[in-house]
Amino acid sequence: MIEIDLAEFREDCGLAADTPLRLCVRHWPSTSLLRTAAYAEELPIRTDRTVCEVSISAESTQLGGFLTIETLIELAADLPTSVPFVATRAGSILWSDQMRLHLEGGAGLLPVAPVSFREAGLPAGSAWYVSMDGGDWQQAAMGSLLVLLNEDNPAVKQALEAAQSELSGMLWSVLEADIVADLVGRALDDDAFVDETPTDDPDGDLTMAGLVRALVRTYLGRPGESAEQAIKRLRDERRRDPSRFRADVHAGVTFPREATV
Repeated sequence: MIEIDLAEFREDCGLAADTPLRLCVRHWPSTSLLRTAAYAEELPIRTDRTVCEVSISAESTQLGGFLTIETLIELAADLPTSVPFVATRAGSILWSDQMRLHLEGGAGLLPVAPVSFREAGLPAGSAWYVSMDGGDWQQAAMGSLLVLLNEDNPAVKQALEAAQSELSGMLWSVLEADIVADLVGRALDDDAFVDETPTDDPDGDLTMAGLVRALVRTYLGRPGESAEQAIKRLRDERRRDPSRFRADVHAGVTFPREATV
């Protein structure tokens, strides 16, 4: 619900009382930054005050990380005059407000993309590939991490087409264990990833280091153990016995889970 004093708004913007205005709403996720126009309404001209009820929907399969929703008022048409310091072009933004929603809590969802591994130059018979750019653990996780699913693999393709099947449940269980073992394992093997990594800003983008700590807290930490203590223990354990580390991951993610249809 948005209430606007149109007469006062136009006056504050230096516009005539009959200037055409438009209310717009758009949104974009932090995983892609692709802006989507979700709502547009021409505002009345001969009304001093108006109330707009705005309802929007977003495609859940295209969202992840943070969702930014921006509401704005813009000129709906070009103005014939050009008064100095007054907007005259259609589409000029006169007012805007943003709201940011954290969609999946502290850890967020990993971006996933189905691709043809034959065309991408990856092993055609494999199921998936966890792609991580660089080794900067303080860069944003959603911009440097991507899980590629092989459309050429019959089992993966079937699981994608039948999301609630017994096969898909088993495959996603394996993928979950792989992601945790891969990402946490890379951090433990990298001396650049130190135990005293800074705490992530809860209002900012999740870093790669923050994602690793979230995975450790969720799946591999012991009761009363901090993420830093768990990381030190797991690093020592992985260097001494890699198989034991893999077993800890399986226990943490409850792998394999019972498949349900």
